[in-house]
Amino acid sequence: MTYQKTGKIDPMLIRELEKIRQNMGGKVAVRSSATCEDGQNLSMAGVFETHYLQAPDQSIEQAILAIYQQAQTSEVAEYLSIHQNDQLSVEMAVILQPLIKSDLSGVIYTDINGENILIQYSNGLGNNLVDGHIEGGTLIYSLLEKKITKSKNTDIVKMKKATVMFLVELASQIKNTFDGLPQDIEFAIENECIYILQARTLTTEINGVNLEMSREDIVQYTQEKIKKIVANEKAELGSKVVILSDSNFSELLPRPKEMDFGVFAYIFTGSDGIPGAIQLGRQQMGYPLNDESIGFMHFVGGKPYFSIAKDAQTFYAGFPKTREEYNKTLVAEYLEQIATDPNKGEYPEMGLYLQDPTLENLTSRYGQKMGAEYFETYQEFKQRMAEQAETFIAEYLQQEKPQIDEFIEMMEKSDLGGKPIKQLVSYIYEILEHLRNISCVHFVKSARLGFYFSQRLLNMLRDHFNLNSDQADAVFASLNQGLEESEITKANLLIARADNYQDALIIGRQAVGHYSTGEMLEIRHARLKDDVDALCNYVNGIYDSRDQYVKDFENQKQSRLQKEDELSFSLKNNPGLQTEFQRVMTAAQTYMALRETIKYQFVKEYSLLRDALTEIARKVGVCEADIFFLYPREIAEFVNNPEEFAAQIVERQQRFEKYPLLDLPPVIRESDVDSLGDEDEPESGDGFELFGKLLAQGQVLAEAIIVNLEEFETVKAAREVLLFYRNQALPIVLVASQMNLSHDPLIVQADGLVIENAGLVSHGAQRARELGKGAIGGIKSKQLKTGEHISFDPTSKKVTRTGGAR
Repeated sequence: MTYQKTGKIDPMLIRELEKIRQNMGGKVAVRSSATCEDGQNLSMAGVFETHYLQAPDQSIEQAILAIYQQAQTSEVAEYLSIHQNDQLSVEMAVILQPLIKSDLSGVIYTDINGENILIQYSNGLGNNLVDGHIEGGTLIYSLLEKKITKSKNTDIVKMKKATVMFLVELASQIKNTFDGLPQDIEFAIENECIYILQARTLTTEINGVNLEMSREDIVQYTQEKIKKIVANEKAELGSKVVILSDSNFSELLPRPKEMDFGVFAYIFTGSDGIPGAIQLGRQQMGYPLNDESIGFMHFVGGKPYFSIAKDAQTFYAGFPKTREEYNKTLVAEYLEQIATDPNKGEYPEMGLYLQDPTLENLTSRYGQKMGAEYFETYQEFKQRMAEQAETFIAEYLQQEKPQIDEFIEMMEKSDLGGKPIKQLVSYIYEILEHLRNISCVHFVKSARLGFYFSQRLLNMLRDHFNLNSDQADAVFASLNQGLEESEITKANLLIARADNYQDALIIGRQAVGHYSTGEMLEIRHARLKDDVDALCNYVNGIYDSRDQYVKDFENQKQSRLQKEDELSFSLKNNPGLQTEFQRVMTAAQTYMALRETIKYQFVKEYSLLRDALTEIARKVGVCEADIFFLYPREIAEFVNNPEEFAAQIVERQQRFEKYPLLDLPPVIRESDVDSLGDEDEPESGDGFELFGKLLAQGQVLAEAIIVNLEEFETVKAAREVLLFYRNQALPIVLVASQMNLSHDPLIVQADGLVIENAGLVSHGAQRARELGKGAIGGIKSKQLKTGEHISFDPTSKKVTRTGGAR
């Protein structure tokens, strides 16, 4: 009565309530309980605000007054009148509940779309969910089919299957308690203990619930995932800012599904706390790695992004003295530079990371004494790298490769069709572990040596030959063309030099049958050995251009050798520098080529892995494509309960179809997250210039025509269009988001390349140089359409539209 008369609450009552609050632990929820709420005909759900008091200075009196005052507002009066209720008849009570420090909280609706239960939930307190600020995770459980039939966002907000089943059982019990009436139930979960906070009758039927994903859903899902990555990394490393980059990885995995990404992460970057080949290989090379770098790659917006700060951990070579100082100085410097110029986040190992420091580099950062000490540490590291460069290739070719060949031959003999499912699962994990611990460790070592000496070679070109960065890149490209030791190039030359087409086909099946029909490291794509048309198309492309292929390769080789002699001769007056330059150049060339050879080799294991995955899909009775929406470590559970993954597979499939709408940038800074997904108007018009970066030197084309590989379902379809233009004697520039081994037959017949996701030392750039084609990177593939006329100048890194499609 005190409030009705004075508009205030009796102070004695407030003191008693404060005692109750303290007895409840000090943190409480203050919520309304009006006579007009939670009835069978009117729930008023969401009309009255719940107040969460978590800090001592938050007033319990003010929370109660706010609820009383809200009951008298015009908005509540209007709501009540719509439902034939009188505001004056409302009597308001207030409930105090202990505030659950929930790990998950949400709502349950029974009787959705018939005999279904809908559970919607989020991390932490449920106010953001019920207030509509976030969507959280959503799933629909069918009581008839006894399984989850639909879901949305359950990957980013995870709920255990046992928890789902317990909530379903509780919802059924609560519904039965209230005479079988449909229920709206609020719950919270703390330390796996479930609390039911409220249950009320659903006053309207909820039918036609659709969990189809829109573009906006995908944008929000991606933003939430990045924010979670950011929070976790800041807690783990103490980073002030977090930056993600897709460079290099997006070239290998341009449009991955979960299995594509998961296999790569399992093998290379590590996942679920288990190190991958990158960590194992670097440790064997003498890098003092800890666990910070495990799992530094993330599946974001349908693309593979890596954390700059975590990636940088794999480049720590012992200077400065502690990892903490390394993070506070060099890593912080890298992040600051990228925050200012995102382009520096693309291929940071080639230019941004301080891998080949001078004494001046180190003393300017750490002072004379410590700089000199760290420079000595680097000299020791440099010597170790030089020693490994001298010995690794022979060790690999003479000792390691024969053992890997033996393993592959043994696994190829397995009768997959005759194996029970559990043995197939074991077969898959045996290959994954062999890749993680052996085959790809060698790839990592070769790539590290190749990148390290490539960076040193670039530095020497700038420092000792008075070249600017663009000139050094151009010379570097010429020094890495026409390399003879790549197994990939050898395979193509074998096909080109076959006596006849039938022999070329036989050689092709043996030499490149394990190649993917799509990107090599996206495991979902069929292999050439399983697709006769794709194999014939590949062999045709090489064999039909055999004379040109051999001629181009020899020209590239001779051009390289001439450039090597020219550079070496210019150092004749400095024999020591001349010897060092020759050693660094040879190491860079040797290990960039060996990297391609080892990739050629381990892709054979990928082929075996894919065969086993598709056999599991056949035996379980699901569509072959479905198994590639799983992660590798989900396979063991999937074969036991495939139906439990059905809704999750559909959810992941929906996201896969929507991801291309995002068009995410190659580098994502924290400041970019809220604007991700904003749509830009595509630039167009004759005469419009597009600038990229040099990948490979080649012809300047005054007039050429575009063939954009992204517009074609198959390589065969693209080749038909390419040959159509070729028959009209038009120079052709191929455009793609990335290029892989299966594109070699097209590259041979093209005159230039534009590769969106590629850097100077990327696989795509390497293929361009080996096949003698000018190439430009960093131009978005969607900006150039098949049939458009352009001019193409790789030296100026420029493409200019000269006319529309004709």
